[in-house]
Amino acid sequence: MTTFKEITEMRPRDIHEAIPMMRKALDWYHENNDYRAVFLRSYYIITLNVHAALNPSDPRKQVFFDPAWIASLAGKFSSLYFQSLTTHERDSNTERAWKIAHQLAESRESTVVQDLLLGLNAHINYDLAYGIYLNMKEHGDDRNHLLLPRRKFDHDQVNDILMASIPQITETLARDYGGAIRFLDVALDRLDDLLAGTGLRYYRERVWWNAVTYLTAADDSEIGLVHEKLNRESTGIANLVADRSFWSLAIRLVGKAIRKRRFGRIELAGTPEAAQGPGMSVAAAA
Repeated sequence: MTTFKEITEMRPRDIHEAIPMMRKALDWYHENNDYRAVFLRSYYIITLNVHAALNPSDPRKQVFFDPAWIASLAGKFSSLYFQSLTTHERDSNTERAWKIAHQLAESRESTVVQDLLLGLNAHINYDLAYGIYLNMKEHGDDRNHLLLPRRKFDHDQVNDILMASIPQITETLARDYGGAIRFLDVALDRLDDLLAGTGLRYYRERVWWNAVTYLTAADDSEIGLVHEKLNRESTGIANLVADRSFWSLAIRLVGKAIRKRRFGRIELAGTPEAAQGPGMSVAAAA
């Protein structure tokens, strides 16, 4: 079986390499009943759905201007996730949103909802802009500004895939990890509406402009300024989600009490995920 050290060293080049590497990490998390599985499970579902959109059964139903650009971005984005697993080995003032997310999940102090939101925050509000910047530099987008609107279109297309994935994420997390996530889905008139209203699209819009800001940086010191801005902003959100105040105590106690301590086999939409081939959409597998 893959070791955790090997997982932290994974650096997929594109989405085709990222999917099996994510699965190896999920297998390790489930083998060890590690709560970091919650966010990665969600991220894995989204990545499978992006992969399906990159490979439509009908070529006339193309989703992206440049599928290869999105496939490459997915590799860089997932590499940043695997890199984040060693965040505690680096400066305590850096990657603070990831430090909070991983620490709470590893110590089992969090609820399923917190694990999901903390991971989404760190991945979107800290990692994503830098991943887009790296992808734009690799593809020479800084030398042809007319490419930027095309890249922005493809970036926005992912928003629709992400939003469409939320009901499946809700079902999967509630079934396999327990917690209050299904209750929130019903009580708050569907979790997808809650998440959309609290900012997935808003924050991904901010991500784009932060990525463009990276692209305009004149040197490493200016890149560092953008890093620190994202570090500060994502940490503020993480502290709100990780609220340990007296007023949230009852919610946290209930959330932790009803979450599962041991994980079973990995399934998606009621169907064993292992049966799903890379080119098959999750909806088809269900």
